[in-house]
Amino acid sequence: MRLGTKTEDEFLISLNEKNKQIQNNFHEKIKKISKKYPVDVMLQDGTVKKQETFDVEKIHQVYDEFAKRLCDWVLDGISSTDDEGIRRNFIKLNTNAENCKISLHLSIQYHVVLFYQPNYEVMKKQKELSDFMDMTKKREDELTKKSDHVILEKLRAEGYKDLDTQSLFEIFYRDDKIREKIMSEIELQTDGDLQKISQRKEGLLKALDDLLLETYQMEPVLIDEARLVTGEEGCVCNIDIEMFENDQKSSLFDSKKVSNNTKEKISTLIDQVLEATI
Repeated sequence: MRLGTKTEDEFLISLNEKNKQIQNNFHEKIKKISKKYPVDVMLQDGTVKKQETFDVEKIHQVYDEFAKRLCDWVLDGISSTDDEGIRRNFIKLNTNAENCKISLHLSIQYHVVLFYQPNYEVMKKQKELSDFMDMTKKREDELTKKSDHVILEKLRAEGYKDLDTQSLFEIFYRDDKIREKIMSEIELQTDGDLQKISQRKEGLLKALDDLLLETYQMEPVLIDEARLVTGEEGCVCNIDIEMFENDQKSSLFDSKKVSNNTKEKISTLIDQVLEATI
């Protein structure tokens, strides 16, 4: 049973009213931490411009405060997910009231937009990478052809004939000894130049990655989990109550089957969440 669901049950109506206050308080906190401010960023062509962002680290302060105030609740962890520029930071806590489990889920979802730092090093590394790529392209092609020739010759020497791409893959996949022999021969025949070129290229690309700057975009609106899953920006504040019978979770929450003592405990626990949001 998710609080906020329409109902005619008096007990759940009273919890829904508290839940609404909890959501409003959490929403206000998110609106404060998502206040935008401008930062200098650099584009690919070296142009410097202003870009709006917000201090996403402040959400951890909010979550830490919740965990601190709800110290008797079980903390499932403060976690984050990152999927193609969409990032989610969330916290989950739960507790029990007799045969009922109460779960709290708080989450924000926002977009990450990457720029370069406004740093001369960016242009320097870009030019260094461009020059290196131009200088080594012909050499890399030559070494690749030489490596392919070494592979074929080595495999023929091992008794393999009429090789195609799929056959090569299967041999390399299942025969560690042949793969190690061939890689050693390639390094010997090319003086390790192909590997050196690859390492140098990776080093320059990593140096550029280290100069990236993350900016964050989010509309601080209250959304539900369905909109969260589809990738919308915003914040989520959900409280679920589940009832267990004979250690089995019931498909429905029926307050008529809940004792007055348990109802009082549930109400007190929801009050704790409300106080934690103030």
